[in-house]
Amino acid sequence: MRHLVELRGVSRTFPGPPAVQALRPVDLVVSAGESVAITGPSGSGKSTLLHLLGLLDRSSSGSYLLDGSDTGALSDAERTRLRGRRIGFVFQGFYLVSHRSALENVMLALVYCDTPRRRRRAMALQALERVRLAHRAHAMPNTLSGGERQRVAIARALVTRPAVLLADEPTGNLDSITAEEVLTHFEELHQDGQATIVVTHDREVARRASRQLHIRDGLLADLGTGGSDAA
Repeated sequence: MRHLVELRGVSRTFPGPPAVQALRPVDLVVSAGESVAITGPSGSGKSTLLHLLGLLDRSSSGSYLLDGSDTGALSDAERTRLRGRRIGFVFQGFYLVSHRSALENVMLALVYCDTPRRRRRAMALQALERVRLAHRAHAMPNTLSGGERQRVAIARALVTRPAVLLADEPTGNLDSITAEEVLTHFEELHQDGQATIVVTHDREVARRASRQLHIRDGLLADLGTGGSDAA
């Protein structure tokens, strides 16, 4: 199976004084179609790892290959282009533009990866159809439920057809019923072959992944397949 994400001895130290090693050297491989959950207490290094995976920060040591590209050798502009084309982001807070419709919010992701204007609308509608929200394409965010807003955010993340989808506490702002709907969408994405990496405090979210990782004090451990109660 093709490796999409490959970390080799990746660490992150923030300068002091005193210097803080937020992430100790990590080796990690995520293959096409894998669904990975990362759990751990606050301050354990989850956000640091997610920022490195999302090319939002650079590591202090080691190498990171994304879909075969050595990201350490890329300029900031090249990293930005790669991030826009090959990584999708879903956040706890949705981050939809309030004065733009659901369709327009999804189309915005295509602006930043240089998709021709004539193709944006059709691609955005297709992404909304994938999360069963095409009928709400022209709705404004303040008229959408929390679950619908998160599904728009998922569509926005998917519209560029990323190699990997990164999600940071995607059910954190949702009630249990709505969270279940969103988790069902993530399972469908996994079944369709989309690689996903989810950072979560929620044990149920972690159990739904095909593979679990746990991080504590900057150390990453692979717990294997879903079903563990680690958090």
